[in-house]
This record gives sequence, C-alpha cells and structure tokens, in this order.
Amino acid sequence: MVHDDVVISHEPGHQMKPSITVIGSANVDYIMQVPHLPAKGETVMDASFFQAFGGKGANQAVAAARAGGEITFVGALGNDATAKVYLEGLKADGLNTDHVSMERDTAGGSALIMFDGQGDNYLSVAPGANACVTPERADAAEEVIAAADCVVLQMEIPLETNERILELAAKHETPVILNYAPANNLGLKPSEAIHGLVVNELEAAALAGEDADRVDSDSAGALADRLRKNGGHQFVVITLGKDGSVFADAAGVQRGKAFVVDAVDTTAAGDTFCGALAVALGEGRSLADAVRFAAGASALSVMQVGAQSSIPRREAIESFLK
Repeated sequence: MVHDDVVISHEPGHQMKPSITVIGSANVDYIMQVPHLPAKGETVMDASFFQAFGGKGANQAVAAARAGGEITFVGALGNDATAKVYLEGLKADGLNTDHVSMERDTAGGSALIMFDGQGDNYLSVAPGANACVTPERADAAEEVIAAADCVVLQMEIPLETNERILELAAKHETPVILNYAPANNLGLKPSEAIHGLVVNELEAAALAGEDADRVDSDSAGALADRLRKNGGHQFVVITLGKDGSVFADAAGVQRGKAFVVDAVDTTAAGDTFCGALAVALGEGRSLADAVRFAAGASALSVMQVGAQSSIPRREAIESFLK
C-alpha cells in the first residue's frame, strides 16, 4: 500500500485489516497516584495504589488490536502469579500469542510508576523476562515477521535482538515502524527496513545529538525532516504532547493537531499513538490521516489511569474523532 510516499505493505491491494507483528516488552505496572510528585528525600502520603498490565511492546500490540489490526505479539512473561492472567488478557484482546514465552527461571518485567493526576509521572523499569527476548527468539518468529504487513519495534528488549529483527525484516522486505523509546542506548544500527520512525522530542534530540532544551514545537519540524533524510526513513513523526506532533515525509513537513482533553495519566499515551498509527497506515490512510487517528486514540488514553487499561477501542476512537 502506498499513502503519500509512505509504504508499509509489501502486498499492494492487500486486505483492509492490516496484519502487524509487534515485538517487544511486557511489564506489570505498579502504580501510585500521589497528590504531587515527591522531591528528593520527600515522602508523599495519601497515595492510591493499583496494578495494571503494561510494557511498551505489549501496550502497542494491544493498542493496534483495539484499533482494528490483526496482531501477533512476540514477547516474554515471567514466573510470577500475574503471568497467566496477563497472557489471558492479551488473548482476550484478540492477539496471536503463539510467540509469547512463559519463562520459568526469571521474574516478569516490572515498572514502578508515580503520577500526580495532572499528566506528569515518574517511571522506572526492571526488564526481567524481557531480557529473554533474544535474537534466537526473533529467528523463531521469522515466519510472522515475513508474513506481516509491518513490524512494530521499541527499545525495551535487548539491542542485539532488534538488530536481528531488522535483518529479518530487510530479508523479507517487511517494513518496520520503530518507536525509538526509551532512547537510552543509541547503538541501533541504521537499516533500510526502518520505514517509519516515531519519537518524542527528547528522543529526537538524542538521536540527532542535539540539546533537548533547543527542541520545541517550532524547531521540531526541521528536526523530523533531518532525521528522515539522515536515516533514510520514509517518514518520521515527533510527538509533542499537548502541542500535538510534527511529521515529515517526501512531500514535506506537516503539523498534527493536539486534542484538548483533561489528562489524568499519560502512561502509554505514546504507545497508544504508535499502535493506532500502524493500523491506520496499514489501512491505506495518508500519513496525515493516520497521525490524526493516532492522536485521537492517544488523547482518549490520557483521560484514563493505567497503561493497557486506558487504551481505547476502535469504536471509541471513531466516535471521538467525529
């Protein structure tokens, strides 16, 4: 399929329900809502606690499934009590979980999240079983990589695994949408398989070797175009939170509007955007239309607490955009 100059399907004229393989992390999120985020050494009382399922890879897979895609998720869960419940949740969302392993000798991935109800949060992650998503696991998933309309990747599994996935994607001419997040390790080698890059302004600055303080809504467009040309990508999207987004392809740079909503928790907003974007592009929408669809999904997600618990379904997205 071709939309503007953006190609993410190697089968022109292919069915409207895109087949997407998402490879990445799965975490259990331990979340506290606090009256305000603590300063160093400060103890904040009167917090509310709850547990939810997250991890960038699984979040994006769930977002893509709820947005209308046919999704295969490749990942790993641990030996804790929540693993079976997590797996059943993925299946309930219609995901193909044949390539989700249950690791007996390690705990699952975990994330500790504090947020203040105003859209700001602190987050730390223990990878756990996500480290078991090795290059060998990528090789075992070669068939679903080859058969997919596109592969969606993030940076919460080992770097060498993502490198192997890109090799397999290039071999089978399967386009990849890479969410370079978190941008803690900038060592991922360039690849012709990376058709689309999705980053926030901090990640964009890190990839470009620029000072993050110098990246704002005015300069982000030029930065997106520079990242696209330097990386050989067909498109680059930089998300800017309440300022919307900018995106660049061969036709030039455009701005995506933000939807004004009452944000209570931004956890998984970026993941929701990525999953919905992949589906919209796979359906043959223009990049501008796909960004709008993804922004609507993301806006709905920040109105709810939690990661996967906040991700909207197709009907809600379409209703919101009307």
